[in-house]
Amino acid sequence: MRLILLLMLAVGLAGQTDSEWMGRQVRVLVDLPGDDSGVELPGAAEELAARVKKYGVGVRRGTTATVTAVKVKGGRVEVHLNGGGFTNRELWLIPGIDAARWGTSEEESRIRGSMMGTRDKDRRRRLQSQYDSVRLRRVRSLREAYEREQREKRGSRLSVRGGEAELGELLRDYVVMVK
Repeated sequence: MRLILLLMLAVGLAGQTDSEWMGRQVRVLVDLPGDDSGVELPGAAEELAARVKKYGVGVRRGTTATVTAVKVKGGRVEVHLNGGGFTNRELWLIPGIDAARWGTSEEESRIRGSMMGTRDKDRRRRLQSQYDSVRLRRVRSLREAYEREQREKRGSRLSVRGGEAELGELLRDYVVMVK
């Protein structure tokens, strides 16, 4: 059944435009990475595992994803799921370590208060270094969790080398057409 659905996907892709495929639903059979560089098929097992480890999960195994674009580029076909993945350009949109979004801990407030109350430049420099260390240690995990959350919202993409004829065969281990 899975193969039949994917062959229908492959046959349907021939000569189709992006707008005709927008909104189609697929069930994802493996965790896909949360980046926009895509997973190259065939031979993607090691690459897939490495990208999921590096970028986190963009589309979880067993979930239904929306095909948001299908692009034919030279000798490959790109299938975008739930937006096509988080781009490195979007990293600039994640709030920095000193952003107000992360709030301030009691320890950070105490160190800041001590900094305000001293005129000794060496002591002030040591307190600033201590503050930076405490802040970085606390906010780094919050920022990484926020990035993972954003990557999961932005989906993933698969890139198939070859033409539409190979698409169904290569995708069968990754997605199944739902509707």
